[in-house]
Amino acid sequence: MDMAHRATRRKVAGFSKAIAILILASAWMASAQEYLSVTSTTDGQGLFSYTFGLGSPSYVWAVSPGAGDIQLQSYGILDVISPPGWTATVDANDYITWQPTSDTFYLGQPSLTFSVLSSYTGSILYDQWTEPDPVYPGGFVIGVICTMPDDQPIVGGYETFTFLGPQVVPEPSSLALVGFSLLLMKPTRRLLCQCFPRQTR
Repeated sequence: MDMAHRATRRKVAGFSKAIAILILASAWMASAQEYLSVTSTTDGQGLFSYTFGLGSPSYVWAVSPGAGDIQLQSYGILDVISPPGWTATVDANDYITWQPTSDTFYLGQPSLTFSVLSSYTGSILYDQWTEPDPVYPGGFVIGVICTMPDDQPIVGGYETFTFLGPQVVPEPSSLALVGFSLLLMKPTRRLLCQCFPRQTR
């Protein structure tokens, strides 16, 4: 077998391997809804907590500095509480990104809890995916799927999750305030007339 033929076979084999990896990655990302367990709680006073655990006995998400994170939307953020080894950034739209500071974390080995203190005390499920501009979108974990218990990396990807978060109390619009004022005018005028009747001369 000549050198040119061997080189061609190597290229074809390499291309086939790349296609197989892409197919595998697509399959993992499409089915990546079962390798993570997220439990969310609230104390009814504005504190929302999220505990990340294992969702599969065979696989685990690995999140490393610069190679993965946890992302979720919140509102009215007063404080963000991170477990040891993690740091949080919050953008102008109250979108939180948690990242490890130095080590690789395998979510669920052990379980990790992150918390948000909000000025809003009501809660609602963040599970909107199909809306063009969702108010309550679900969260994301981005990282690498690894086998358990040997933590061998398989493929990178992401998993979505739903959670309880602060329910935004809408501020009344100026039009609504004008309408409310108009509704109050007549009863208020009647009350004033009863309390302060006109005196005839």
